[in-house]
Amino acid sequence: MKKNLFYLFALICSMSLFTACSDDDDDKNIKDLNASYASSELELTYSGEVVLGKKVTFNTTNGKNADITLEGADISLTRNDMPSGLVNPGVIPGESTVTFSAILKLVENGYTFEGEHVTDKYTMKYKGAVEKGKLSLGLNVKLLGANALAGNTWNLMPYDPYDPFGAENPLRAVWESEKPFSVVLFPSPGAEPIEFQPGVFISLISAVGLIPVGNETANLNEVLSYLLKNISFMEDGNIVASYSDAANMASPKFQNSPLNMVQYALKNQKLYLYLNVDAIIGTIQKTATKALDVETILPIVLPKLLELVPMLSNGIPLGYAIEEDILRVYIDNELGLKIVDILLPLLKNEEIVAAIKEAATSNPEFAAFSGIVEAILEQAPEVLGKTTKMELGLNFVKFVK
Repeated sequence: MKKNLFYLFALICSMSLFTACSDDDDDKNIKDLNASYASSELELTYSGEVVLGKKVTFNTTNGKNADITLEGADISLTRNDMPSGLVNPGVIPGESTVTFSAILKLVENGYTFEGEHVTDKYTMKYKGAVEKGKLSLGLNVKLLGANALAGNTWNLMPYDPYDPFGAENPLRAVWESEKPFSVVLFPSPGAEPIEFQPGVFISLISAVGLIPVGNETANLNEVLSYLLKNISFMEDGNIVASYSDAANMASPKFQNSPLNMVQYALKNQKLYLYLNVDAIIGTIQKTATKALDVETILPIVLPKLLELVPMLSNGIPLGYAIEEDILRVYIDNELGLKIVDILLPLLKNEEIVAAIKEAATSNPEFAAFSGIVEAILEQAPEVLGKTTKMELGLNFVKFVK
């Protein structure tokens, strides 16, 4: 009897020891997995396409369910004069941070999870897996609510050569200032200057064929139609543009922009754009000309440019209006006046103004307008500084299948 009790006691002790070791192992595994995953540690897809510049935080206390947080990752900039702590936009457009709870399934190296997260703004189906040092997550999102743009394609407004200054053209140019431009359009003895509001002057210039396209010249409205065919607002918050490269303007070859490059959300009666910051940085680094490069411009605009930095993560607010089958998207006063504030120091810088004049006069197509260019550059600081209204953008017509 005593022998049987001894064996029973030994069995209970060994089982307790085994259970305790197992719990210790589980705690260790959980601690190894609880982390923020970004860069090479994260495989994140949105509507089936890879998304960069994001961060996913995984946290579980019991191995049965986990809190998962989606947000933008820090932006790494190589310039020492740019601020640190910049953050990419959130994973879901319009949401800087999203947290949801997922039920976990234990697998050999970690956990898998799958389900749906539903809010009054969007639904999100997710499927993922986590192991030490690696998290993969696939998302399929659908925006909800009164979204007048989602699921629609809008063609760029056709250019009307018989009404080149009309409002129903690709370019929208509404710009008013307390101080209009005063320009002599056709120099001749006794010619008097004519006053133009900035928007009217832009519309006038945009109708003149000054831009080389192959062996011909085209005006700005025509060039816009060579570069952009339409834009589609997807139900997942992506914007897909059908565009052609500038090198192919003489014979446009339209292609669709990749997913997750530009996303959107409608908030506070504004259209917010969320851009792929990595692509923006790459473009800035490549932007340079012999006469004027980014190293000349950036130090001048940087103090004011930093005021726009929050838009990298919070979105770029644009005005928009839908009038029957017409969509107008534009930089309005809120953003426009900030841009004017950035441009003013450039137009007061002698080196930059000289470079613009040189570029204008060196082009034979612009040579005849050199006097107008000089007058505009001279008056621009005061005209821009007294801007009262700005709506610069594009006009679209709804595509009907």
